[in-house]
Amino acid sequence: MKTLPQHALIDVSAHPTELVDGRLQAVGDALVSELVRLVTRGQGVAVCHGVARTLEHHGLDVHDEQHAAVGRDYLESLFRAFGERIDVAPFSPVAMDYDRIAGMDVDGYNKNTSFTPNGDHTAEREFLTTKCVHFDSATPFVGNIYGPNTNIRGGVPVVCDTRAYCKDTGVAPGDLVELMPHSYNVAVREEHAGPVLAGYASALDVDLSADLAMVVLLNEVDGGLAHAGSEPRPVDPALPSRRPIRHLEYQFAEGVELAKWFTHYGLDVPAPIMEAPDDASRERYHRGIAPVGTEDGAAG
Repeated sequence: MKTLPQHALIDVSAHPTELVDGRLQAVGDALVSELVRLVTRGQGVAVCHGVARTLEHHGLDVHDEQHAAVGRDYLESLFRAFGERIDVAPFSPVAMDYDRIAGMDVDGYNKNTSFTPNGDHTAEREFLTTKCVHFDSATPFVGNIYGPNTNIRGGVPVVCDTRAYCKDTGVAPGDLVELMPHSYNVAVREEHAGPVLAGYASALDVDLSADLAMVVLLNEVDGGLAHAGSEPRPVDPALPSRRPIRHLEYQFAEGVELAKWFTHYGLDVPAPIMEAPDDASRERYHRGIAPVGTEDGAAG
């Protein structure tokens, strides 16, 4: 599997920051402008990394959880500034009344409990993160902040150019995806996921045990990119493992907006099972993809 090309990467440590009242702030707008360019006018993806070096510049350590929280908040502020700079309407095939960007912290290795991505119109449920090739539903852009991992090998974010796959094969976006039984996300169908991973996938080559990284994607099924993850495994099975992820997405107040999005792709509005997945669903949707070439190197 390929690694993401260098032109999709943004080293945030190369951009000046200020630490004001315990919060990191970007100085100037060059960093956000580059983020906007890469995601909306480039490849549909940008990866911000180098947060550990940015924190170190201010006397902070990414392995201290309070300091790591400062880094996550900084990356989230970049995504929110990105959202303020763009009109989402041209990137959604159906008009959606988005009214906010919301963030949620989850564990990408262990089971999450009492979790909901949108309390306005989705019920709380037990939850395992989606690791098969998938799209997050009804949000044209997503930001996923990863790291720093604890006692984890693998769990590498993978970006899948389904846009190119559909163009090359003639597959319609609505025929690309299916509902998942334990999630509001939509999975790329099995018959397409294999070819996508074989020829259209790139893995993130960042050391997520020693850094924070944010992957920002044009996430729409029609014209965007899917994402996945390699299987996370404990380095030492006897020790606790943790794979922190902060997920950022566009949201709306009314459930009718969710129905509008699913209907556009010829899908029923899902009614996810509230308990954590059974073995069959875990294997298909929540188990990571086969190990990628970078996971035992820098990305492990």
